[in-house]
Amino acid sequence: MKKRMRSGKGTLAIVLSVALFGTTAYGAQAPSTVEAAATQAEQTTPHLTYEEALKKAKNHSVDLRDLQKTTDFLQESKEDIWDKVGNFSVPIYDYQQWVNDAVFAYTSAIYTTDSSMTKNKYATQITNLALEATLKSTFSSIIENENNLKLLKETSEIQGTLYEQGKTKFGLGLISQYQLDQLKASYETSKTNVYQLERTLEQMYMNLNDLMGEAVDKKYTLEYEVEFEPYVLPSSMEAYINAALKKDYSILLKEQAIEDAKFKQNYLSEEDNSNNKSNKFSYESAQRELKAAKQDKEIAIRNAYVQLQQAEVNYNQAKADLALAQADLKTAEVNYKVGNITELTLTQAQLGVTQKELALEKIVFAYDMQVFTFKNTSLMSGSSPSSNSASAS
Repeated sequence: MKKRMRSGKGTLAIVLSVALFGTTAYGAQAPSTVEAAATQAEQTTPHLTYEEALKKAKNHSVDLRDLQKTTDFLQESKEDIWDKVGNFSVPIYDYQQWVNDAVFAYTSAIYTTDSSMTKNKYATQITNLALEATLKSTFSSIIENENNLKLLKETSEIQGTLYEQGKTKFGLGLISQYQLDQLKASYETSKTNVYQLERTLEQMYMNLNDLMGEAVDKKYTLEYEVEFEPYVLPSSMEAYINAALKKDYSILLKEQAIEDAKFKQNYLSEEDNSNNKSNKFSYESAQRELKAAKQDKEIAIRNAYVQLQQAEVNYNQAKADLALAQADLKTAEVNYKVGNITELTLTQAQLGVTQKELALEKIVFAYDMQVFTFKNTSLMSGSSPSSNSASAS
């Protein structure tokens, strides 16, 4: 079963009020201006899809530009070697062999250039995946907080109305100074909550704009659709892990490190054998590191799958909670119309639905990120392109 979450292109359909000490607030409530303001802002704010943002982010990424420059440099180096020696083929190094210094120098250059190009390619792929994950997280966080902000603004507006009513009640002797101070404190707290979340959103938009290379104060209406569809493992867990390890870029980098160490151990200069022992040690160390990396990755994959299953349970529970809250609201609406309950009880039911909707939305966005990471295991266990990037030297 699919559940689709959209961006905050509309406003949350909720009317909040808070009763005073178990009684309903009296006086007609003025229509909320938040929804009208949001609609006007949406009309003037440019829309931005995830795909558009990703394209901008990749074009702006300093890391990707540096990796591309490294690719260009290595390609030029490869062509220079080609011009000098007339071919570009990696020598066989499955067994130890000794060659003279001249052959060793250009052959080592051939191998090093080829290896560096391979590592640079893997590092580029990791950087691309990390950028996608960062952008997904940024989009979902902004949308979640924008929806929360709408709720907080409605709450603050109602708190302000109740405070004004409270001042009237106090003048009539219906409430005490302490009760009025409580109303004022609640209103001030609601304004503070709105202010703090607005600043948080400003920072999030600054981070988004920084990723894309846009003006720091630019705002958008984000268009980001996420569907909740329970992930189905395409094979057995063992088969999935084996397939994942073969295309995991962090593992491929470890395997390339073994090849580098193997070349240094087996392809030797006749004039200099002083590093034989250290080269052998480096080769064995690289093998141990690969084995440990695969074991760690396997554990990470298994844990990630368990977390996916847990998230699916949480989603189903959140759906059930929402359905219950919606049923409570329908019952409350009927009872309110016939005068069986106060406005406070109705408002609590409305608020309960909105809270459950936001809780469900949060789970959907988080699950989408979990699935993305599970499908791209290079992102697991903190693999970092900066630590794995190829050297051009």
